[in-house]
Amino acid sequence: MKAYSQDVRQRVVRAVDEGHTRAEIALLFGVSLATIKRSLKQRRESGHLIPKAIPGRPAKKGGAWQVGLGTQRASHPDMTLDEHCRLWEMEQGQRVSTATMSRAITRLGWTRKKKTRVASERDETARAAWRKQARQHTNQQWVCVEECGSHLALTPLYARAPRGRRAVGRGPRNDGATITLIASLWLQGMGEALFLEGAADASAFEWYVEQILTPSLHSGQTVVMDNLSIHQGVRVRKAIEAKGCHLLYLPSYSPDLSPSEEAFSKLKTFLRRVGARTREALQEAIAAALQAITAQDARGWFTHCGYLAEEPSCSDSEATMAQSL
Repeated sequence: MKAYSQDVRQRVVRAVDEGHTRAEIALLFGVSLATIKRSLKQRRESGHLIPKAIPGRPAKKGGAWQVGLGTQRASHPDMTLDEHCRLWEMEQGQRVSTATMSRAITRLGWTRKKKTRVASERDETARAAWRKQARQHTNQQWVCVEECGSHLALTPLYARAPRGRRAVGRGPRNDGATITLIASLWLQGMGEALFLEGAADASAFEWYVEQILTPSLHSGQTVVMDNLSIHQGVRVRKAIEAKGCHLLYLPSYSPDLSPSEEAFSKLKTFLRRVGARTREALQEAIAAALQAITAQDARGWFTHCGYLAEEPSCSDSEATMAQSL
């Protein structure tokens, strides 16, 4: 049972000092007569009302168990409980049950969750250098260019079904040729876009940049794209820099630094809900999905990827105002 707080104890003793009967105090504070007696005795003998430690059997494993398990858990985060138990017994010579292991891991604040897969080829040094370079562009005139593919078999990934039965979705097995979308993402929302039948190649991307993207660019803007080979043509850089803009390539295996990845995630979700089954319907659905991406969405994605400083929340603004007053 959890001990009464020091505040409750002080109020109980104060009520006794004020002349209230113990029966009244017990009814008022919801404590027993024995609790009142113990609080008075504790004050008389020790001069304070700090709750004592609850007696009980000391833990067999103690702090060493928590430290050792924390290290093991961090080194092997994807192990099952049974595997953790066997590894602990092998390295520490102490057998524990899966129930004990589960309680210990829960007590350390770790939960089981789906892993975020990160490419082992990712170069963190290059990513840090890119972030440093990106921070030099503080004009908030970002344009992110990316492409994604879609087809005629898109359907929602999740559905509801009775317990014990599968949720079944239907779509054509032969999804036909891929439609590639090349589009730009601005702080105001989606920008210029191009539909292509099949995959994009260097010539198609160069044509998009020269004929569709650059006419809408303004001097001083920063264009960001990943380091895909079709993006690195001489004509691409020449066309963008001719408009007085900067061109930045993302480091390898860094989709988390591209706001367009999040934009296309929303676009794909939209297309899955529509479930277009003809080329014309798919193109109309893509156009509608692009219109559904708002400026608020775009600013949120650019902020999440580190291009913009996070705006203070309402509570932070109120606290700052209160301090200034």
